[in-house]
Amino acid sequence: MTLDTPVATWLEARLGAAPRAVFFEASSMSDVWGVALADGRRVAVKRRGGGDRLALAAAAHRAAEEAGIDTPALLAGPEPGDDDAWLTVEEWRPEGALTPDGDAPVLFAGLLARLVGALAIVDAEGLAPPPWLDYAHADPLRVWPPAASDRWDPHRIEAELPPALAAVARAARARLLASDLPPVLGHADLNGLNVRWVGARPIVHDWDSIALVPEAVLVGTLALDHVAAPDAGAAADISTGERVIAAYEDVAGRAFDAEAREVAWAATAWLGCYNAAFEHLHGGPGAVTARILRDGEERLALAGA
Repeated sequence: MTLDTPVATWLEARLGAAPRAVFFEASSMSDVWGVALADGRRVAVKRRGGGDRLALAAAAHRAAEEAGIDTPALLAGPEPGDDDAWLTVEEWRPEGALTPDGDAPVLFAGLLARLVGALAIVDAEGLAPPPWLDYAHADPLRVWPPAASDRWDPHRIEAELPPALAAVARAARARLLASDLPPVLGHADLNGLNVRWVGARPIVHDWDSIALVPEAVLVGTLALDHVAAPDAGAAADISTGERVIAAYEDVAGRAFDAEAREVAWAATAWLGCYNAAFEHLHGGPGAVTARILRDGEERLALAGA
């Protein structure tokens, strides 16, 4: 993959400097280029679908910046490009470690609380959830939400999964659907894939991962998944998850009621099963599968399911 001429032309028009070299490129759900500009700046150019969602992601990104949360500055976009794809460009911010200096559950919980507060000004009504939190999908014949392609669809291999995974996922989904907690906007993928730490200071990436879901679902997502890292799927154990929930309550200055705590635990079970199913899609069971097979029933008990 190289930087397409239309993308290069758009980039120069928006930033006033021509691309000089591409030093990074990747393609999966989106195309990403790390580009050195003629004026010395280094930027990340992204091309992907989802214009309506990207507009809300950009609004959340800018709201976080305005609230003083460190994040790569969004320099241009989202704007439509060719073939129904949309373009954005932001600062290239490679610095930071995958884990913080300090108590990770407490620091991640504090980050989520800050983000929920900062994003409260963004009107995200109608925002569709990211796939891993689409437990409210409308297909009654599926456990897992409809996917963009067979490659990303656990439903096609459900018969090959350990039966307990689908059973726990169904029970967790039913518990989540039974709740009517109000939604809030937050970042639903805070972990080593998308947060870098300079000491105890976070730098937040990947604003496509915003979600409008109950606060307890965001906290449960964090409680399970904050330990994930690039090329290293992981799931926090129950005691660590409990520390995340308690730390969030401390930062927010209020305790969850019984309903919210149960929903948070149901979210850990749902997401754990979803991530475990993706381990099977990508070659075989791993650490997340092992964790959920070991403690999934306990998570459901904590969820009142």
